[in-house]
Amino acid sequence: MSPDAPIVVPDETVRALVDEQFPELAGRELGRRYTLEDQFAMRIGDDYGAIFPRMPGRDEHFARVVDLIAEPAQRWSFPSSHPIATGTPGHGYPWHWNLVRWISASTAGFVPLHVDSARPFGGALRELHTPSPSGAPLNPRTGIGLPQLRPKFEELLAFAVERGAPENRVLDAAATRAIYDEGAEASDDVTFTWTHGRLEPRAVLSDRGAFAGILAWHNFGAGDPAADLGYGVNLLSSDMSEEFWTGYGGIDEATAARSKAFQVHAALRHIQIDNPFLMRMAWERLIELGVVDEA
Repeated sequence: MSPDAPIVVPDETVRALVDEQFPELAGRELGRRYTLEDQFAMRIGDDYGAIFPRMPGRDEHFARVVDLIAEPAQRWSFPSSHPIATGTPGHGYPWHWNLVRWISASTAGFVPLHVDSARPFGGALRELHTPSPSGAPLNPRTGIGLPQLRPKFEELLAFAVERGAPENRVLDAAATRAIYDEGAEASDDVTFTWTHGRLEPRAVLSDRGAFAGILAWHNFGAGDPAADLGYGVNLLSSDMSEEFWTGYGGIDEATAARSKAFQVHAALRHIQIDNPFLMRMAWERLIELGVVDEA
């Protein structure tokens, strides 16, 4: 197996880690496993869950997030399944992991948000985006500026062009790059806030289409709020975006340009991930942005 391949963690290992490190949860039933390409979550009883990274390079973020998020999270009014305790390596498992409060809902990856969810979703991001202290640890996704992300953007763009758009459409690479360029040129003097860093459909909770909270907080740290906004608006069709921005509140032109660039970057990344829902959502957003042409 490649050293960069996702590891497989047996239920028996999860059981041993939970029982040893959180004895108050010993014996509570382990529920269904929810597996992504780089992590998995497992429910513990009715009220708790555990999140385990499956790949190297994430240990630092899982190790620090509980201490980092505890104070900001006290001010949030929206539901949040954020880490509340840190698990340590053991029983052959090599990295830190997190205990979370479990929220019983689907994700927007299974049940898309409906139009009435757009405003509260935007409002939740406004609550999240409070100024981060000077020297706060950076979010690994939002703390990297668009100019620095350029090589990855070009890689993702080339992949999407080669893969081809659905229904024999064609991705306009020049038009897509122009959106990114405008955002990258607006990247001076960004005021960092606390940011989530992974606002994809599988990290946003949906209760029959109603916004029900946010999970997958391990990237939490200081970063450009425009990145969260660009990732988040990808979850919503164009006819829902006005409500989203109403919920969030006003932004300046530079933030709007960066947000749109991050939206394009996130859409291209979703095309690269082998997940049918993410790919369909990404192409829908790119079509709405006018960068996909009829063949």
